[in-house]
Amino acid sequence: MSSDPPDTQHEPNTPPPESGEGRYELWYTHRDGQVCGPYPQRQIGRFLILGRLHPRDQVSLDRETWWRIDQRPHLIPEELQNAHTPEGRERLEQARLREDERLRERRHDDPPAQTGERRKGDRRCPESPEALVHRQQWLEILQRPLPPWSQWMHGPRPWIAGAASVVIALAVLIGFALQFEQDPGPDCDQPAAPGVNWNYCDKAGADLREADLRGASLHNTRLAGARLHEARLTDADLRFADLTLAALDRAELGAANLTGADLINARLTGANLENANLEHANLTGADLAGARLDGAHLGRSIWIDGRFCARNSIGSCD
Repeated sequence: MSSDPPDTQHEPNTPPPESGEGRYELWYTHRDGQVCGPYPQRQIGRFLILGRLHPRDQVSLDRETWWRIDQRPHLIPEELQNAHTPEGRERLEQARLREDERLRERRHDDPPAQTGERRKGDRRCPESPEALVHRQQWLEILQRPLPPWSQWMHGPRPWIAGAASVVIALAVLIGFALQFEQDPGPDCDQPAAPGVNWNYCDKAGADLREADLRGASLHNTRLAGARLHEARLTDADLRFADLTLAALDRAELGAANLTGADLINARLTGANLENANLEHANLTGADLAGARLDGAHLGRSIWIDGRFCARNSIGSCD
């Protein structure tokens, strides 16, 4: 497109407005009566290096207010700012060789027809509508306000949060290590005592009459046929324990965890099973005469007659 800029350009002695250093700015250019663009800041710098623009040419963000390029110092690349020194002139020449796309195109002996058409005139202006629309869309995306949480990610806060996470993870690992160190695991040779750890031990047929096993850990312990008359097993962990044919007459099993325990044909006459967890336990053929089941959880357990108790059965098999 081609047009003369309106008479709205600022006088040279008028201070230009504050700039965002051109990071997300698109600039229109005016030279020799032709308006081109918009271009990002880096493209303006390339045109200056290649001589396609001069610092006295005009630029605008809105095609209404125009400024000379030398009034917008951040648009002028460093190679031009130091061109008055011998080192600067050499650096400028190197930049021109690097940026000049025409030199790269001339290396081809038989350039494509499209390239030849572009060489006939100023191939920088006008640009295709697709290129301009794409550039404007990117500018809109870059100028969108950041979400509130993104501000939190700036500064030292992410590092502090990361360090805190590492400290917490180390503390958890140390805690687990100390726990494992303090808990040596099951000891099947330990005598019966409150809190003893007999997990996975084979105690089949053991004589544990009146044994004090309160709070004992008997997870998956084999106690088939064990004699546990009047044994104290309050709060004991008997999950998935094998208590087939075990004698538990008058045993104290209040609040014990018997989830999934195998109690087939076990004797539980007069046993205290108040508030015990018997969910998914197998009580087929068990003798529960006189047993106290107040508050006992029997959901999905197999009752003494082989039927499944309802999911929410408490105190009795519903």
